[in-house]
Amino acid sequence: MKKLFTSLLLVFILFNVNAQTPEGRRPAGGRTGGGGMPISSGIVGRVVDAETNNPVEYANVALFKSTDSSLVNGTITNPKGFFMLKKIPNGTYDMRIKFMGYKSHTINKIQITDDNPVVRLRALKLQPANVELDAVDVTAKQEDVTFKIDKRVINVSENINTVGGTAVDALENAPGVEVDIDGNVSIRGSSNFKVLIDGKPTAMEGSEALQQIPANSIKEIEIITNPSAKYDPDGLTGILNIIMKKNLKGGLNGLVSASVGNDDRYNASANLNYRKNKLNLIGGYSLRQGGRGGNSESYYETYRNDTTHYRDEEGERGHTRISHNFKAGMDYDFNDANLLSFNAQYRLNERERGNESFYEQYTDPESILIESYTEGENQNEGSSYDLSGVYIHKFDEKDHELKLMATFSSKDDTESAYTLKDTLGTEADIVEETLTETTQDHNHSTLQADYVLPLGGNKLEAGFKSSLRAINYNQTGDILNPIPGAPNNEFIYQEDIHALYAMFSGPLGGIEYQLGLRGEYSRVYTEQKANDDSNTKEIFTVYPTLHFSYELNESNKLMVGYSRRVHRPRTYFLNPYEERSDAFTIRKGNPDLDPEYAHSLEMNYLKYFDQSFFNATVFYRQTDNNIGRIQKAIDDNMVLLTFENINKETSLGAEFSGRHKFAKWLSANLSYSFFRYTIDGETNGEDLSNESVNHKLRGNANVRFGPNSNLQMFGMYYSPSVTSQGERDGFFFTGLGYKQLLLDRKLTLSLRVRNPLGNFQWRFTSEGSNFKNEFVRRPDFPVVYVGITYRINEGFKQRKMNGRNGGTSEDFSEGMTVD
Repeated sequence: MKKLFTSLLLVFILFNVNAQTPEGRRPAGGRTGGGGMPISSGIVGRVVDAETNNPVEYANVALFKSTDSSLVNGTITNPKGFFMLKKIPNGTYDMRIKFMGYKSHTINKIQITDDNPVVRLRALKLQPANVELDAVDVTAKQEDVTFKIDKRVINVSENINTVGGTAVDALENAPGVEVDIDGNVSIRGSSNFKVLIDGKPTAMEGSEALQQIPANSIKEIEIITNPSAKYDPDGLTGILNIIMKKNLKGGLNGLVSASVGNDDRYNASANLNYRKNKLNLIGGYSLRQGGRGGNSESYYETYRNDTTHYRDEEGERGHTRISHNFKAGMDYDFNDANLLSFNAQYRLNERERGNESFYEQYTDPESILIESYTEGENQNEGSSYDLSGVYIHKFDEKDHELKLMATFSSKDDTESAYTLKDTLGTEADIVEETLTETTQDHNHSTLQADYVLPLGGNKLEAGFKSSLRAINYNQTGDILNPIPGAPNNEFIYQEDIHALYAMFSGPLGGIEYQLGLRGEYSRVYTEQKANDDSNTKEIFTVYPTLHFSYELNESNKLMVGYSRRVHRPRTYFLNPYEERSDAFTIRKGNPDLDPEYAHSLEMNYLKYFDQSFFNATVFYRQTDNNIGRIQKAIDDNMVLLTFENINKETSLGAEFSGRHKFAKWLSANLSYSFFRYTIDGETNGEDLSNESVNHKLRGNANVRFGPNSNLQMFGMYYSPSVTSQGERDGFFFTGLGYKQLLLDRKLTLSLRVRNPLGNFQWRFTSEGSNFKNEFVRRPDFPVVYVGITYRINEGFKQRKMNGRNGGTSEDFSEGMTVD
């Protein structure tokens, strides 16, 4: 890896030296456009949002002859909003700029002459389609959800219902996303997704990562259900990319916030940013203390020979988590063409889980009643850090770019697990105790290069990525009851992945397209030291991606996307060592598991009105080699939990969402989705096929009592769903939040209540040829948070409407938070 990195660095330096134009000289043969690109004749410009001044990406730019309105040329804007039309003959032209959700913008009578061969247009501002141009003062506000060609973006900074929460709370009301009782996130019924932070991998995975990122440090969350070939294919249902808040102004600025909730819930954070000339420094700290508690009931039946064994359980459980997060970073702009960035994050985590239960066991026939009491306590301490470095070089030609990135992340955890089982009502009063200790070390490094080459109005992107991952898991035997010579549960996992990708995108008539192909070679090695059981899998796989969008007119758009995805088994699924997860359950992994592969296809329709929008999505996902959790009754009242590839599962359905502004003080979002979920498979001759039609309904209302007061309310309903061996009952959930701005909007007071009705429960049933299980959990609700936020050297953006001409005058004073 060191030799590879050194070779790549030398090649890049030589390439960079040869490619750059010496300072003080310009290429011969013409003028230059934006970024120093040579252009002999044409039009250059930039398109921005009239409210936020943020660049508008993928806006359509079309040039017509003024005489007969015939199309001359066209292009789309790049991620920074810039566009360029080259080699335009002398003449008079009209230009039209359009993008979904904005009003069309037209510029007439553009003159290209010998004396003026290059026309440079200053920032062209697109007005959102739902902006009311009245003579009033309003606070600029982003939409809750925006749509792009390959993703939907959730605006977290405007969501009051995330006060004191994490990224999980921000996703509770997101279209296509489900959050269960324990804060586990799934997308369209699957928890197999990938989490990125600002486009970079992290040591944390899935819901674990989302539960540790404070919501008040998040600007947006990108839900990418069909990622392009540029992204890793990991995650059957796509990628959640967490975009953190960043600075937009010079000097020192930042944000300090704190919140407190019931049941010993506390949160605090401080984020500072200092920018001067070419240097930008960031730093931050956050503390989060929270947890969940509740009670549970379960009922088990196992059938052996002519006897039925019964077990009833009532219990309480809960957990508490404390996390400290530190971050630091530096950006340095050497010049307009070269940027260097370093970022680091460090986390300390403590988690304590406890449970206690009372059991009754009996049989039919010959009923013998056995009562027992169990308790468990797990204490976990760990730390993790992420390091990343990025170098970006921009060539003379606009959009011509090379990006190099290296990351390293490390995570270590130590956990002690204590269990006690007391058999009550017997003469011997049997007490069994166990204590184990587990350590886990996880290291992950990546090296990647991304290259972008504009080709006229099209774009070629290519790159490579190498990923090396190593996980060492070591669990001791029972410390309280040691068995001489018994080996530890020591498991080793090593994963090497090397990938190449290429993408080609651009306009074709009225269609925007993006075609991609990624090839990956992976090698996975596992070893269980206890029994010298080792396994190696080497696989080469290709992952195609396709994206198309077609604008019917300025307020109607169709988008279609396809991607092939993969979910590689986690170490938890692969480790073949048998261990007890509770007094009646044995867990064992399966080292022969194959990766799951998914084909994901979706089509989106967008319609914008003056005061509302409507989105309809039809989607289909087929997962092959589906990994299922399998329960098997192995003894009287004992259950084995393991994992197997059980053929395939499919999801076919649709989502409908919309937003309407009923009045200046009232707006609402509503979404509904349904999909048919099927499982096709078997294990040991037992048919595991199952299916259900799942429904989900959610709504969100926003009430403004004035420019400084805002109330948000939401509710959601999930219908019953199935698994390979059972089903989950339906449930509903509610919440509300209130925000009050004070001290010239520098101070924010907020209130948040989750599930104020307190009637939430989670019911699950499973059944096999020789067992039946019913399980109910009721978490402690409601949860109440009160928060305070103060902005340092910051202000809010105001939009003052001029009723006479419909124009805008804007006063910018933005800092850490981007609204």
